[in-house]
Amino acid sequence: MAKDTPAQALEAVSPLQQVLNVWDRIQVNSPIYNFLLSDVEIYYAEEGNFSARLEVGPKHLNSKGGLHGVFSACVTDWAGGLAIASCGLESTGVSTNINVNYLSTATTGDWLEIRGYANKVGKSLAFTTITISKCTSSGDTTLVAQGSHTKYVRTR
Repeated sequence: MAKDTPAQALEAVSPLQQVLNVWDRIQVNSPIYNFLLSDVEIYYAEEGNFSARLEVGPKHLNSKGGLHGVFSACVTDWAGGLAIASCGLESTGVSTNINVNYLSTATTGDWLEIRGYANKVGKSLAFTTITISKCTSSGDTTLVAQGSHTKYVRTR
């Protein structure tokens, strides 16, 4: 039986496994991600997008008891990279632009649904959109923050 070529071996990795592999690698090397996102659960991915959830804890809050803006910006950075990873890239690039719109808030005990979308991954730039929503006890969701993230990537 012939062995897979490196390209075939990469194809065998599902988008979810690819995202999890990249997350495992970057979490170890990023103290801020490790601190803020150590409890995140990545549960779904297909090429170009992924989903995760996280329960809000005290370390995610600002002085008024609401979700800290820095947390939402960090999630936008993190999720943009993992959306790119869902497209099969090992290296998720370097940020060139990040924007976050703060639309609502969340507090301790709320569950956040995080979704990352790779809108376009080109030869040198990748464009992503991130949503952070709060899940209510009735099953509804409220959009808390929406971000866009552009990264320099090298796909060659």
